[in-house]
Amino acid sequence: MKRYLALLFMCCCQFACPAVFAAGQDGPFPHLLPPASDFHLTLREDPHSTLPLNPSCTGEAGLTLSCRAFTLTLENASKHTIHLSGLTCAETEVTFYRKDPNSSGGWWPVSQPIRNRCETATWTNLRLKPGESTAYATRLIAPRRSADADGLPPGSYTIRASWLLYGCTEPPEGADCLTRLQVIRPPGSVPDVDIQEPTSLISNEITADAPLLHDLGTLKFALEVTSHAVPSSDAAPDKSTKGCAPETDGNIDCTVFHYIIRNLGDRAVRNGTLSCSNSGIVPEYSSASGDWKPVPQQMWVCSLNIYIQRPILPGGTLEGEFTLATLAPGYDTASLRAAGDYRLRFTFYPSACFASPDGSFCIQRPDHQPPAVSQELTRRAIETDASSVK
Repeated sequence: MKRYLALLFMCCCQFACPAVFAAGQDGPFPHLLPPASDFHLTLREDPHSTLPLNPSCTGEAGLTLSCRAFTLTLENASKHTIHLSGLTCAETEVTFYRKDPNSSGGWWPVSQPIRNRCETATWTNLRLKPGESTAYATRLIAPRRSADADGLPPGSYTIRASWLLYGCTEPPEGADCLTRLQVIRPPGSVPDVDIQEPTSLISNEITADAPLLHDLGTLKFALEVTSHAVPSSDAAPDKSTKGCAPETDGNIDCTVFHYIIRNLGDRAVRNGTLSCSNSGIVPEYSSASGDWKPVPQQMWVCSLNIYIQRPILPGGTLEGEFTLATLAPGYDTASLRAAGDYRLRFTFYPSACFASPDGSFCIQRPDHQPPAVSQELTRRAIETDASSVK
């Protein structure tokens, strides 16, 4: 139940207009705090921070910029006393950015609050008189804060932060303006404090350096692949095997492959694939005594290609299933449909990095990405075409 619920309010308009609107504010999203120009937001790195290191930041990961501590100081430079709202179960609305001329707006987020839903809303009410300030300290990655999964490779970065303030301005008589705005009336309704235009602050810019770590070793993977026929059309994993049945066991289009990628190293890793154009697994085939050949690729077009990273802890595995027709970007199985015996093998080409101990973000990406080759599989094709499953 965070700020995005205000959009639901705009669409549905099913809530009453209580004290917020009774105060004489215009529009459905009143601005109850002073403007951004009435605040000072100062960012600094805190090398002597006593903040505890979370599980993501043990070992070499603790040396990375993602595990570095920063402090934001917010000063009320207005002439009014203000009340700032928050939830004890939710992270402060602070996002950190690095300068990136290739991104939209020239800045790329590297640390954001994790949007957890609160089971019970326990509100905070921070009162700041004119000239008073409050501080917020955090590491870029924290239990309720996610950092860029790609990490921050060695180099120098320009960092700044934004802070969204929700709350109200105390009236001259000194009454508490906030508590009544934090009341949740019927179950599922939105408190008035969430239905307002926040004051958005941008901090100063600072330079932070990500260090070069020592060589963390070599990536080590193993690939295991097994196969089975689709038992029936009802159990088909996707539309590519529609019409398959036990009697079509000899048809390559009705063969489902199960893969296991195993991390043989002693460090956690993250492996990246592309949802449309690269699964990292490449098939080869040969006749019973022939040379190995790549399975031909089909023509393909990507309308949406998403980069996906998945962690593998030491000794851990990634598992999944595919057919040759659905293994990105898809393969032409015509050369495997003629009757006869075939051998198949698969090669895993990783796009991996060494990761933090919990696998949450990259700490080093080695240049050498050694492939892993599966054991050979044999199959006997009994169909002369794919008409029975098309």
